[in-house]
Amino acid sequence: MYHVLALLALLSCVGPDQPASSAAAKITDLVPADSLVMYAAKPYGWLDAASRPAKEGEEPKTGGFSIASIVSILNAAGMIPDEGQVFADIASAMPLLGRFEHAVLLVDVSSKVIELRADPQDSAPAKRSLRLKSLQTAIVFRTAGNDHAVLEQLDRVVGRYTNRDVAELSSLKAGDDSYQRLRDDRLPGWAVWEWGRLGEFFVVSFGKGTFEQIALAYRGKTPRLSADSWFQAASAKTHGDRAQAQWFIAFSRLKDALGEAAEGRVSRVAAELKADDMTHDLWTIGQEGRSLTWYRCYRRNGLDVMHRYSDPANYSQRHMRIVPDEASRLAIINVPTRWLVDNLPRAWLASQSEGNVRKWQRAWKRLEQETGTDISRGLIEHLGETVVIFDYPRHPLDIPFALTVAIEIDDPAAVRMATDALLSAWGQYLDERAERNQTVLVRVYVKHDDDGVWYLQAGILGPALMVTDHYVVWSWSPQALRDALKHIERTE
Repeated sequence: MYHVLALLALLSCVGPDQPASSAAAKITDLVPADSLVMYAAKPYGWLDAASRPAKEGEEPKTGGFSIASIVSILNAAGMIPDEGQVFADIASAMPLLGRFEHAVLLVDVSSKVIELRADPQDSAPAKRSLRLKSLQTAIVFRTAGNDHAVLEQLDRVVGRYTNRDVAELSSLKAGDDSYQRLRDDRLPGWAVWEWGRLGEFFVVSFGKGTFEQIALAYRGKTPRLSADSWFQAASAKTHGDRAQAQWFIAFSRLKDALGEAAEGRVSRVAAELKADDMTHDLWTIGQEGRSLTWYRCYRRNGLDVMHRYSDPANYSQRHMRIVPDEASRLAIINVPTRWLVDNLPRAWLASQSEGNVRKWQRAWKRLEQETGTDISRGLIEHLGETVVIFDYPRHPLDIPFALTVAIEIDDPAAVRMATDALLSAWGQYLDERAERNQTVLVRVYVKHDDDGVWYLQAGILGPALMVTDHYVVWSWSPQALRDALKHIERTE
């Protein structure tokens, strides 16, 4: 079997440990300074002695089984439909995020516009469609040489989605560092997988040359994000050295990479997010006791702006009472929720093609007419400024930030009506789009149960939402939401 041979090659692709790979190395040392987006996080149990990363050869367990074993059993029993397979494979990889410190990088991306013309003789203007031209992205794990779990997941994906008739595995060098490259004949030349160890880190990347760029940054031969003057200053202001998680967006570089070919979509999205004049944006989440801190620093028009959204010293007891005693982490955050709920959907629409926008707007208008509901006003005008977050029920696999979120509201009847209408519209849109595109592998459904719980189903049951008397509550699964609601509804 090709994937067995691939695994043997993977197990042999261990680069030499060099002085730069000391325990003091920061994961941001592997991020090229001109990267567009970075998300980095420590394992969910990083601060808990009882939840430290597993020993070599062990996997996070749930009910006596690893998630990979559960997925394998469901696959063998034929219980995962075709449209759920991609999401099942993603789910089986998620425990890696709970086990290792990690960083997800968008190093570079570009797009192109193609003309779609059914009849070459047709003189009418051709439809224009945006396509990916190239992509460089990666995920970095701090494995400390304990690469077994990552290699096993790679082997599973390689075995499922490619074979030796269409794929070629080769060994390469980036300076003194060895790595592997997998090329598939069905994909364009730039679309290759690359992976290998860099000291105590293991890198899995997509896009030709990505691994080499990360290796050069790690070895200090090219600029790295951790040494960037703005990032260093912003990280100090937001206590990045103590952060459980942080994410960075280089808005100006992202617009330069995508803006012109994307026909202004990136600029429109940034404008809807009120970020059109931002160049850099850094967010960090840290911890004081069991309370989470949330900082942000961004540069706008040449000036740095600092925000602290969560201050444990000022937590309201009215909101604290809905947090279960069993929660080991919590945050009460003051944010412009009305802005988020209004602008995030607008930003999503701005990222779509004109045809998709028109279809969505028609569906939205039709739904409001049929229900007699002003969905935007019924939802947005009744949101408060407080968001309560806690980690109950705790995810059995310690997936990072699998949390319960409660947003304060002042009119549950209006919010419930608007939310029902909004999610119904979204479900209808997803169904119509899937049928139009004949989607099979990545099919998402919006479901509504009799007890008022809404949730996503994509092979596996995804995030869920429900409106209570004082909050809109979201959690990472329908059952997790119901467990949280047992406590919230007793204390409201």
